[in-house]
Amino acid sequence: MKSKIFKIVLPAFTLMFAVVASLAFTSSSTDAPETYFYEDTAGVCQTVVIEEVNCAEIISEIPCTVSILGTPTQLYVDKLVITGECIKPLWKLAQ
Repeated sequence: MKSKIFKIVLPAFTLMFAVVASLAFTSSSTDAPETYFYEDTAGVCQTVVIEEVNCAEIISEIPCTVSILGTPTQLYVDKLVITGECIKPLWKLAQ
């Protein structure tokens, strides 16, 4: 009798515990700040963290810009480590 209980109840309890534990450590917020890149006045690619940007990698007519130190600056998605060049520009989403 003990053997049947351990074969059924223990694995079920372990599975339930694993599911509950995974939900306990999952972030509920989808509005986490994103890391983007921009070229400063010297042409060096710098990192910037922004809360919310209404832009995408889909090419459109208008580049995605944000105001950094009072200057409208285009945002990029990635940076080449070797050259330090900003790549993959962001574009404004069609309204």
